[in-house]
Amino acid sequence: MNLVRWDERIVPVEEICQLWNRTLGDEFPLTERLFTQNSVECPHIFPEGSWYVTEGNQVIGFVVTKVTRERVDLLPEGVGWIQALLVAPEHRNKGIGKALLEKAELALQSTPITKISIGRDVHHYFPGIPNTLTTTMKWFERNGYEEAGTDYDFIQTYENQPKQPEHIDKISFTVLKKEEENEFLAFLSRCFPGRWHYEAWDYFRSGGEGKHFIIARENQDIIGFVRINDSDAPVIGPNVYWAEAFTEKTGGIGPLGIDRAHRKKGYGRAIVEHAIYTAYERNCMNIIIDWTELTTFYESFGFKKWKTYVGYEKQL
Repeated sequence: MNLVRWDERIVPVEEICQLWNRTLGDEFPLTERLFTQNSVECPHIFPEGSWYVTEGNQVIGFVVTKVTRERVDLLPEGVGWIQALLVAPEHRNKGIGKALLEKAELALQSTPITKISIGRDVHHYFPGIPNTLTTTMKWFERNGYEEAGTDYDFIQTYENQPKQPEHIDKISFTVLKKEEENEFLAFLSRCFPGRWHYEAWDYFRSGGEGKHFIIARENQDIIGFVRINDSDAPVIGPNVYWAEAFTEKTGGIGPLGIDRAHRKKGYGRAIVEHAIYTAYERNCMNIIIDWTELTTFYESFGFKKWKTYVGYEKQL
């Protein structure tokens, strides 16, 4: 058995994806493109705390950790993330998972962070531990992690075209254009500074041209937005991570934000209706909402709970 530190130049992507899909692929089918985006090319990867284990030529386990490494003006610096920790089922109960966790925690403790979160990282896979993995949850609890909330993914399948969104006086809903990039980022900086701003910035940095956002305007001012993800996006959005589980084209909606001064006027509902209609026009039969607590809001559109995640954290 051999422990190897993460090095983006030589990470065995194919072998790790095979391990993942053999273990989790029925619920969470992982593509090499997604793994490369989230765990190899992501600028926040923390190699010192990321390792994989080989036996012969086979990868039998790995752990990936992250800390904030760019745009510290937008992302938290006081938290480190364990993005994923997985050991092949036939090699469990041999201390491999414990060894990987200790390597990850020791490296993260050498940084200025004060908390370790399971998931929720930038380019994450999960906003916590899937609640179907009860053994995994108990294992982290035994290792000092505590529950930190529950989040959900929702799904809706559209066999028929959804109703056309209604017009709202003085409010326009349009697909974002490339030439509106700077104005849109300025809106996010003003109204939603933080992760949503970073993710939009990252989208444009990766070659996005704007068509994966819808914006709401009152007169000339942007007052809200929603993101629409699909397989054509330059960055794979978390609400379409598991699109390979479906035979039909699958899209995702979110995040969604309305300027605080314009809330409670129905604009959030209206922009979601536009997003659903637009996603369907782009041939997305399944639409997913990821990582949300807004159960009642999305159920009112006919969405149903699809996956449940339990957050876990450890204070340092």
